[in-house]
Amino acid sequence: MAAPDTENDEQLVLRTRRGDRVAFESLVARHQNSVYAQMLGRTADPERSQELTQEAFITAYTTINNLEKPGSFKSWVIGIGLNLARRRKREVADIDLLEGAKDRRRTGMVELEHVERIEAVREAVADLPENYRTALMMHYFDGARGKAIGDAIGCSEGAVHMILLRARKALAQKLKAFAPGDEI
Repeated sequence: MAAPDTENDEQLVLRTRRGDRVAFESLVARHQNSVYAQMLGRTADPERSQELTQEAFITAYTTINNLEKPGSFKSWVIGIGLNLARRRKREVADIDLLEGAKDRRRTGMVELEHVERIEAVREAVADLPENYRTALMMHYFDGARGKAIGDAIGCSEGAVHMILLRARKALAQKLKAFAPGDEI
């Protein structure tokens, strides 16, 4: 039997399905940073991102037999995490921006403007279509490229470049409406 670090994801998934916990531990070690980066990009909360990452891997372990393409474990577990984040967002109301602004009064208007700008970017990203949002998050926060992004959103590698281009344009348009004449 090959060492877990020399096996590809498909081999590790197949071993996990046969009850090999070490194989799953190898999958976690291999992909936990990528999943965490996606969750952090989505939530901007390190503690919540860690919880979502753990929950994504627990869900992946308990539903590993549902994975149709064992070689696409990484994009599958990221998708699980993104679904959990969406569900959690619906369940728990976001902290009100004004409440956050009260806590930041000591740092003055510059900090408040920074907070408003960050919130505008978050809202603009959240308003993008799901495939645009996922492609941007994977590209900028995970460092993923064409094929990995395409696998996650269900399109060809060539289509990813167009999706990223359109996503950037849509995001720029949304942010332009937030601060006309301002460079964000």
